[in-house]
Amino acid sequence: MKLKIFLLLLFTAFMFNSCEKEESSQLNAEIIGFNSYKCGCCWGWIIKLENEIIKADKLPDVEKIGYEISTPIPVILELGECKRECPGYDYYDIISLKRIN
Repeated sequence: MKLKIFLLLLFTAFMFNSCEKEESSQLNAEIIGFNSYKCGCCWGWIIKLENEIIKADKLPDVEKIGYEISTPIPVILELGECKRECPGYDYYDIISLKRIN
């Protein structure tokens, strides 16, 4: 019984924490990788926002970033709505993206 209560509380805490981001329109971030596997929660760019990792399945101007990422790419981006919740990473719309050189 205690295990069921613990799991319920853990699940509830995770649900309230998922897909919530700051209201800031422009965010400093780094694109740290790209996963080309085409499973439900695999494909996409891996983006680091401060201490949190999110994913995006498409970018506004993919030519600026590409698909092969060997070192983190600093960017300023405008984050849209949460599209999909996945274990480990949530997927977000990226409204705009500017690469910082």
